[in-house]
Amino acid sequence: MESLAEIFYEEASEMLQQMEQILLRMETEGAESESINELFRFAHSLKGNSGVMGFTHINRFTHGLENALDSVRKGTKPFTSALASVLLRCIDVINKMVDSTKVSGDTDDPNCEKLLEEIKQTLNAENLSPVSAAPQASVDSPAEKEAEVFNNKETIYRILFTPGSPISAENDPLSILQELSEYGVILKSHLEENIPSLEEYDPKTCYVRWQLDFRTEANPVIIRTILELSGEGGEAIIEPMEENEKPDQTPVSTCVESSANQHPASPDNPEGSASQGVRKISESATIRVATSKIDALFDLTSEIVIAQSMLTTTQSRIQDSEARGVIAQMERYVRDLHEHVMAIRMIPVGYVFNRFPRMVRELAMTTGKKVQLEISGEETELDRTLLEALTDPITHLLRNSIDHGIETPEERLKAGKPETGAVHLNAFQAEGRIHVEIFDDGKGIDIERVRQKAVQLGWISLDDRPTAEETYEFLFRPGFSTAEKVTDISGRGVGMDVVRKNVEQLGGMTMVQSEPGKGSRFLIKVPLTLAIMDGLNLRVGGEHFIVPLTSVIETFQPENVNLCSALGGCEMVNIRGRFLPLIRLSDALRMRLERASIEDGLVVILEQDTEQVAIHVDEIVGQHQVVMKSLETNFVRVPGFSGACILGDGHVALIVDVGELIRRTQDHALSNLQLETV
Repeated sequence: MESLAEIFYEEASEMLQQMEQILLRMETEGAESESINELFRFAHSLKGNSGVMGFTHINRFTHGLENALDSVRKGTKPFTSALASVLLRCIDVINKMVDSTKVSGDTDDPNCEKLLEEIKQTLNAENLSPVSAAPQASVDSPAEKEAEVFNNKETIYRILFTPGSPISAENDPLSILQELSEYGVILKSHLEENIPSLEEYDPKTCYVRWQLDFRTEANPVIIRTILELSGEGGEAIIEPMEENEKPDQTPVSTCVESSANQHPASPDNPEGSASQGVRKISESATIRVATSKIDALFDLTSEIVIAQSMLTTTQSRIQDSEARGVIAQMERYVRDLHEHVMAIRMIPVGYVFNRFPRMVRELAMTTGKKVQLEISGEETELDRTLLEALTDPITHLLRNSIDHGIETPEERLKAGKPETGAVHLNAFQAEGRIHVEIFDDGKGIDIERVRQKAVQLGWISLDDRPTAEETYEFLFRPGFSTAEKVTDISGRGVGMDVVRKNVEQLGGMTMVQSEPGKGSRFLIKVPLTLAIMDGLNLRVGGEHFIVPLTSVIETFQPENVNLCSALGGCEMVNIRGRFLPLIRLSDALRMRLERASIEDGLVVILEQDTEQVAIHVDEIVGQHQVVMKSLETNFVRVPGFSGACILGDGHVALIVDVGELIRRTQDHALSNLQLETV
């Protein structure tokens, strides 16, 4: 039962999340019939699943929720924004009940009865305008054509119903047919069987289908929705009967009846006539695996990569050519294994992005603003560990955009803008990194106000005039806030500094752009993964260092290199007409360089965020696939390095943080330039 309960919790969480997304979509895009039916199906499934597990408190509450959705589905009650708000709170309560069930078992939530009563009052309210239906496509779906042709008049239909699989308590065909009888009268039923041999029999599969003559005033869309609740592969063919086909209209007492005229399987018809027109049930393309098992597999793969690196290091000392070939082949297999395991850990960022529409809606209502969240790039994949760590920074930046960036409807109209503000959340992959950007069309960052606040906090003097980029940096200092009063959303000066700290711990960086009156843009850049990477092994003064291969532009042995010093004392190197800052890693790390002359060593050009720098090293050892280890976890944080790794010979090498290396070079040159100016 514990394993079944875990499956229930996962499925319930997924269904509730999808119900929330449907409600938000219906509120903004229109309450079309398909969305209402989809919402009803999720509530129906959740009710059935909780009943099977014996969670009666969840079953009772979702039953009441299902009844409310049923009245909207039948068209007897309108779907309003007020109803959407209550239903969203119901989803919150079910989430709490599911979480508490994991700990304490069958426990009712005190808000259940109150919410169900509030739903009734909202449905019966006459002064609430319904949400308009979404605009229909030019090509009608089959369900819409049925609705247009039959127009809810009392009609007799010939229904061919094939249940889906697997059969369970929630999609039991007989229960579904009993529910169908609540919408009309079953005049005649005919059962077709196709039962296989005992060796091929699956107890969870239904091998029969029903042919029904059904009299009803209900819309055929409703009939189809009820019947197709019977799991994956359920099929319902619904056609109106001609006048000469109509049967005796005396209802039958049961909807299950054996057929004496069934067509058994034969060599010419191996599946029997019951198989005609029945969609084949496909096997599931996914399986549920605990994240702990995936993490364990990944850790084991990381150790295999390290062991393979050690084996490759000893390959040069092996004389047997056959053994060396086997080692090379094993190295290819290990690389393929690593890539496949990494693919398992990569998940779409939409997994996290889908949480934010609800949050934006609630914040907009709290602040009295109208905000439309637009999401793009949901299919971009990122390491699961990184994605979870990015949730809080993205949340805070979105809250800031709504609270500080987007104006009130009145302010926006005065500024000549639409009264509804737009906030965009986008993700994409570039430069070997994942970029997440949050930008809005609000009032932008008031640079002068930020500067005055910095003066007030004693960070700069009254006469200082920092640049826009320097002013934006104040936003990320602890204790900074321009809010006039403290609220539940902002004003305490805690948040932006945490955003930068969390992103930097992931090996990423944050950038800000803003235009007064037009809006602001916050950009987060993080690596694709923090686990295994391809790196270039560099030797400096007898020690080894790794730089990410994605940051390497070119390497060469310089001859007659043109060196010069720019303003600020930064040493520059002329590379085919381009002047780049030259960093001697031996000087930066206070190490003795074995080859003091630049012509005797090697130069490596690195790039990060369109900025380039040249570094001088003794030797390039080679390219390696390395497993990144956290310095904070195993030692202490070392400025300028994002982690460490174990090389094939067992030595530890530090991994260079290219972004920080470039920033430090720029800051050093800028500070020297300011001193020279003074």
